[in-house]
Amino acid sequence: MLADLARALLGALAAGTVPGYFWAGFLRPAGGLGERLAYSAAISMASVPVLAVALARLFGTGVTLWVAIVSIAVVLGSGALALVLRGAPDEPSCPALPRPAAVRDLPTLALIVVAFGLALASALGVAARWWLLLAILIALAAAGALAATGAGRAEAGRAEAGPGRDGTGGAEGAGPNTSGRLSTLLREPALAIILALTAVRAYAGPVRHDWPYLRGSDQFSHAVMAEQMLAHGSYGSYLIYPPGFSALTAVICRVSGLTPLDLFPVLAPALLVLTTLAAYVLATRLWGWEYGIAAAALSGLVLRGPYASFAEGRYPDLTAAYFLLVMLVAALITLLASPSARSAVLFAVTGASVVFYHSVASLYLALLLAAVVLVGASYLLARRHAADTPRLARALVLGLASLGVLAVAYAGYTYLPGKSGAGGSGTSTAVSIALGSQPVLSVPHLLTALSSSVVWLGVLGLAALAAGIRYLRQPGQVLAALTLVLWCVLMYAGSRTAADGFPQRFERDLGGPLAVAGAFGAGLILRSVPRWRAPRRAVAVLAAAAAVEILVISGLQAFRAVRADTHPVHTGILDPQVAAAGAWLRQHNTGGTIISTPAMNPGITNRAVLAMGGYTGLQSYSAFRIAHPRSLPTAGRAPLLDSRQVLLHPASCRVNGILLRQDVRYIVLYRFGQTADLAGFLADKARYRRVFENPSVVIYAAARAPCPA
Repeated sequence: MLADLARALLGALAAGTVPGYFWAGFLRPAGGLGERLAYSAAISMASVPVLAVALARLFGTGVTLWVAIVSIAVVLGSGALALVLRGAPDEPSCPALPRPAAVRDLPTLALIVVAFGLALASALGVAARWWLLLAILIALAAAGALAATGAGRAEAGRAEAGPGRDGTGGAEGAGPNTSGRLSTLLREPALAIILALTAVRAYAGPVRHDWPYLRGSDQFSHAVMAEQMLAHGSYGSYLIYPPGFSALTAVICRVSGLTPLDLFPVLAPALLVLTTLAAYVLATRLWGWEYGIAAAALSGLVLRGPYASFAEGRYPDLTAAYFLLVMLVAALITLLASPSARSAVLFAVTGASVVFYHSVASLYLALLLAAVVLVGASYLLARRHAADTPRLARALVLGLASLGVLAVAYAGYTYLPGKSGAGGSGTSTAVSIALGSQPVLSVPHLLTALSSSVVWLGVLGLAALAAGIRYLRQPGQVLAALTLVLWCVLMYAGSRTAADGFPQRFERDLGGPLAVAGAFGAGLILRSVPRWRAPRRAVAVLAAAAAVEILVISGLQAFRAVRADTHPVHTGILDPQVAAAGAWLRQHNTGGTIISTPAMNPGITNRAVLAMGGYTGLQSYSAFRIAHPRSLPTAGRAPLLDSRQVLLHPASCRVNGILLRQDVRYIVLYRFGQTADLAGFLADKARYRRVFENPSVVIYAAARAPCPA
């Protein structure tokens, strides 16, 4: 495992992090090493797969080693050239928004203490009645609004006397020299500790219980698509799916010398470190590195949403929703704070990559940008006579237009018939079957899906951020705050309706913006603690009590999350006997297709057999899933019906035509379940020859025997 991990990490660094390093220095103001590496990874993931797909399609090959090397070299070399010729940006890398002032109001602190006391009681086992949750919500929203209003009025009074000490208009902010010294001493070590703890949480379960396999059924679909990218540069016969993740996987596989199924167990947990880094970058860009550390801790150690996506093998969803989309918002904040052509390019390239990686995250992107355009255009139009508005408007229009062009190109390549993932099935069919097909979960389920401490801190931070917008002075600051608020509101609204087709995805992926807002809420409380002197000692006591409450509830839920993630699972991990059957299929793969039962061992579908054997078809679904599919192969329902006919009626005359038309070489049967006529296959020795058998799986070679009269 250690050898594979080293090869996988080196391959991921070579293909997914290093290529964009110089572009990151060229396109944005200088920041800490963590920010530089995060932007470098975002740019690499946005550009290397695009070049790999383009070269593979241009020359009619798969993603070969030379295609991978050229793609990496072009991105790395062009960034170095741009940085040498034009240099790094001159703008300083300062937080876009003022840091929240310490709360000095006794009623506000009392509301916070009571609300988090109730939340802690609920976390410790007190029944969470609807009225209790509503009381916590109202108390935290009111406290956030009161804290922002008090800080805004105090700042307005200070503004009349002179500029704030921190140079950003923020009250009680540390001066640039103090912040610089603290950054030198604490910033990178603190981030490294959080990322290391996140890595321990991510790898502990797979190393102890999963190895040499990895939990999650969806990973096998991504393995099939990556194999097809390696061999052909496309996967038009499998699924309608954006090619970004499979192309990046193919490049890493070529560089590291590992297959996708060998790569995922050692590298997929590292995606959670990447999402934690993205939360750090966004919060740092908004309020400073201390808030970045808080956001990273909430995202990596407390939040449950990204770990659920990882456990199900939904790696493109995890990458797009929790990394690329978060980095897009960070790039947008950079553009709003330092409008320029470079920040517009960074925004466009990072944002369009979301479309290249995942369809549901593309929906998030479209909704967020539509809201930002609608609100931002109205606000900038109202301030059109201000001196700083024209420059900001030009940069924003340039970034949005460029992003739109790239996104349309990526979407056209993915979804138009005959392209990389579209095959012969209409995209409209795939969209129509998804709409309204997933139920909306109850509102309290959000606390379980994300963790209550993240939710409640997020509510406090969002309320304070929204209430404080009217006190912000610069258009870029107003739009930056509105962007985070709109993002959270849209994701929550999407989780409350089945009309978008993915309410449970919206709920889970709400954790991305909510962890960042939660860092702001935590900052409100923690900045209020150090004051301990008469006559305000009561304020200090309440602030300390609130800080202890949030630390206890967050620590408790982090401990529970780690225990849950490292606990052995009994479904969704490949059975060794099914894996042995897959290895046999790989060794005897001479082309054609196979048919297998829809379910193999518990939690694993027949796509695992396809991935292990090196096939793309035929897929098979249960009767209910055929009637109510969430996704279809590119050829539609016909292959699914053919598979079902063969599995349930192996001796019928109709089967001969299916075996010939679909070029079926093997039939793979899982012995447990009611999805195949096992006795029928055993009885028809003329048509089915048994070639592999173990206690869980039997494989038959298919022959074209004459049908009895």
